[in-house]
Amino acid sequence: MVSSSSLLHPIRLRIVQSLLAKDELTSHELHERLGDVPIATLYRHIKHLLEHELIEVAGERRVRGASERSYRVGASLANPSSKELLSLSSEELMTVFTVFVSGLIRDFETYVDSEGRDLVRDRVSFAQADFWATDEELDAFFTSVMEALGTVMANPSGEGRRRRALTTIALPRPEMDGA
Repeated sequence: MVSSSSLLHPIRLRIVQSLLAKDELTSHELHERLGDVPIATLYRHIKHLLEHELIEVAGERRVRGASERSYRVGASLANPSSKELLSLSSEELMTVFTVFVSGLIRDFETYVDSEGRDLVRDRVSFAQADFWATDEELDAFFTSVMEALGTVMANPSGEGRRRRALTTIALPRPEMDGA
């Protein structure tokens, strides 16, 4: 895992966001998506991300006598398991979480920029709710959520169905005076 400061540069974060959106991209495709970034600068940031294992080479092919690489988000950032997360330092956890949140931001930006968007019709929501629960109550809550989610995840695509995403983040809140 790597330093979260590697993602704090806006160009590097945009590269990772682009790769999250498309799984694999060549440097040429990245340059098309990040047209305001000079190609030499793009290559320098790709090199930095590779060195810090935030991205990896997904493949390589010959194009007009030259070698063209495609890149993807590094395996360590994709979807780490609970066991992998336990082994991370605070800085490494921040790196993984930054990638996760930047993916959410990218998804929301794609939606916001789409034609005909209608937050009410599309059932778009984002909210945060504080509540009190024991560990057992929280486990029971998530079990019920996962059961309900499993039901809709089993639905095949079809007439009237739209692909949707549900994102959850559960964090303990700091104790507050008088609470």
